[in-house]
Amino acid sequence: MIKQRPVITVNYQLEQYKTLYLEIEELLFNLLDTPVSAVHHIGGTAIHNAMTSPIIDVLVIVPNLHAMTTLDEKRLNNSGFYRLHHPYKKKCVFSQFTDFKSLDEQCRLHIVEAESEKSERYLTAQRLLSEDAVLLSQFNDFKVQLASLSKKDYEEQKSIWFSSLIAK
Repeated sequence: MIKQRPVITVNYQLEQYKTLYLEIEELLFNLLDTPVSAVHHIGGTAIHNAMTSPIIDVLVIVPNLHAMTTLDEKRLNNSGFYRLHHPYKKKCVFSQFTDFKSLDEQCRLHIVEAESEKSERYLTAQRLLSEDAVLLSQFNDFKVQLASLSKKDYEEQKSIWFSSLIAK
């Protein structure tokens, strides 16, 4: 099996991604039984000129992660989102795919608890990249260096980079 590599381009489509994000945000607030505290557009598709893959990342903050019900998962499935069963710590991840054969994603939901370290890390990293052009440039350069890695290794290296950024 050939390992998939991330597709990374410069985000010149900020308004297009924002429109898609707003549709997803509305869907989530109307769909889930679990109360949704907040929804945020995160990642490169939320930042103009960021190096990004064409996957809209959405941070979904809920009061209690364990309150996510089977009904919530079924409703997400019916809307085209499928849970990724990986050993994620303190979060649930759902993806929406453009193609089930290649498993190309178009949207990823990162569901975390409100007032948790995980939610704060996501929001802090997004704020830093959005507000600091030098940091964004460094991150863009870093992502270009990762382009030859498999998607799994790419995601792992990004996670390490963000952890070191937040630790500063």
